Amino acid sequence: MKVYIETYGCALNHGDSALMKMVLREAGFEIVDRIEDSDVVIINTCIVRSETEVRMIKRLKELRKLGKKIVVAGCMASALPVTVRKIVPEAVLLTPQAVDRVVEAIRAPPGTIVRAERKSFERLPMVVEGVRVTIPVAEGCLDECSFCIVRIARPRLASAPIEKVVDAVRKAVAAGARELEITAQDLGVYGVDLYGKPSFVELLRAILSIDADFVLRIGQINPKYLADYLDEMIDILRDPRVYKHLHIPVQSGDDNVLKVMNRGHDVELFENLVKEFRSKIVGIQIATDIIVGHPGEDDVAFLNTLKLLVDLELDRVHIARFSPRPMTKAASMPQVSDDVKKLRSRCCTYVYELVGLYTHLWYVGSTAQAIITEIDPERGTYVARLFNYKPVVLEKCEESDLLGKRVIIKIDDATFYDLRGKVLRVVD
Repeated sequence: MKVYIETYGCALNHGDSALMKMVLREAGFEIVDRIEDSDVVIINTCIVRSETEVRMIKRLKELRKLGKKIVVAGCMASALPVTVRKIVPEAVLLTPQAVDRVVEAIRAPPGTIVRAERKSFERLPMVVEGVRVTIPVAEGCLDECSFCIVRIARPRLASAPIEKVVDAVRKAVAAGARELEITAQDLGVYGVDLYGKPSFVELLRAILSIDADFVLRIGQINPKYLADYLDEMIDILRDPRVYKHLHIPVQSGDDNVLKVMNRGHDVELFENLVKEFRSKIVGIQIATDIIVGHPGEDDVAFLNTLKLLVDLELDRVHIARFSPRPMTKAASMPQVSDDVKKLRSRCCTYVYELVGLYTHLWYVGSTAQAIITEIDPERGTYVARLFNYKPVVLEKCEESDLLGKRVIIKIDDATFYDLRGKVLRVVD
């Protein structure tokens, strides 16, 4: 039987799809790249925002017309099963916690839902892209943010044991991986379910005890947990095999909005974290998330967010317009108008682009060592990453086998999003 898998959303969803492919191949199924060649279609859904949900609904309607068996996986299967039933009543639903039972889902009769109480990490998924590998090490969180539907879809914290993660890293490196990303909904609470306390630092130390040549990228950590082991994280970031890069989602630069969001931290905590990391780790890149137009955000609150971006010169900002999600507290609150949200989103993006360009212009004219992690075969160009994960798009060069190599580059230009340059020589 031939199976086509279509994946949307976050790294956890892509990890779930990787695990499903692994399980299906072992059971004798064939994974195909074209939906036309398939007998079964698995759509791994995302509903983090309302526009994403609309896209999923449209796609489900399109898939139903194909007349193939459909398995709906991902957050929509868990959080909005009634919506799925209205669109594709004959579909089999597979919740994120039960993706290792994908064979059962394919063989189940129409209308079945395959679920599990808690995700099992007996098999650890890996998402491979060239020399880059992403390893999801946990799902779920311990927070109750008022805007988030993902906590409904993935409600229980489940962590992979440290020894299993270390084994997965060893296998990835042995297979040629040079860049490893460790990711979760919130790495800050990794291990609480297994070890009774946050154990992310212990996980990182175990990974870095591996004697191998790789660079480690750390996924997102909520600020209120990061503050509990700040000194330990600074020590880990000093390791030459760790990108000097952190993703710390602040969501708003206004304390009143953060209270409405039920984030559990204030602006001062975030500011102190950024300043402390920058004082101890030279050149560190700080990425964050911002939601504009959340209930409770007035003009002053929005201006406080813009001020935060400028004052801290934040390197990378993921901006989202608030969209009310079903079953969340924020959905029942007084809403900011769509016109205001659109305007604030444009303003925030403009400020972020100005700040990003300003910080990147400092790199122009410099030389640096970088590792080439991506290739565009059509253009013949590469993307390299600096020590702090900043991307550098490289000009075409004569050597065609540079993926995974360390090179010395010259940076000639910059945009708010990336740097531009050329290869001077290959280090290894």
